[in-house]
Amino acid sequence: MEKIRILIAEDHKLIRETWAYVLQGNPSFEVVATCCNSEEAVIQTRELKPDVVLMDISIQPFDGFEATGRITAECPSVRVIGLSMHSQLTYVKKMLRSGASGYLTKNSSREEMYHAILTVHRGGSFTCEEVQLRSTLSVTGEAEEEPDITRLTMREMQISHCIRDGLSSKEIAAMLKLSLKTVEVHRHNILKKLKIKNATSLVKLVNLSQGYRV
Repeated sequence: MEKIRILIAEDHKLIRETWAYVLQGNPSFEVVATCCNSEEAVIQTRELKPDVVLMDISIQPFDGFEATGRITAECPSVRVIGLSMHSQLTYVKKMLRSGASGYLTKNSSREEMYHAILTVHRGGSFTCEEVQLRSTLSVTGEAEEEPDITRLTMREMQISHCIRDGLSSKEIAAMLKLSLKTVEVHRHNILKKLKIKNATSLVKLVNLSQGYRV
């Protein structure tokens, strides 16, 4: 039986090497390359044409969503599985819309990773148990609504990024030529729309939406 050829794109060396070791231990798989950045992942995929790419969504210089879009556009036969420490449905959906065939969290077991690779290689789609549980709870109303940063206006997004960069309300007002009161109103509306309590939560959400590791 011909082995399934796999490329791993992950910026953390220990995780990358651990996955490679685990997958190489399965006689059905062959790890043909490992990459520490998204640019290299796209280039290596183009050159090596692996069967499956394991793609960390927080990779740099451009995130895993964009890398997946580029890979699936250039190499439609390659199947991509998104990998993340997060199980939020917003990001699962975004990864699948980008062209991925599957999604695993870093809480997924070795057996679940094996199953995901085999499933997408056969042409199917796969989401891990953690994501499926979150989806079920969302449908039944047992899970809280997830903050969706896409609900923000362009101005609110602009201010959110300023907050992420550590600017005070006074500094934001001066930079955007707004009154201090207007900035404070925007800050209040941002937290209210996203149903989060403070700027720390906002920073984490903005970072995740932009593909930064949090």
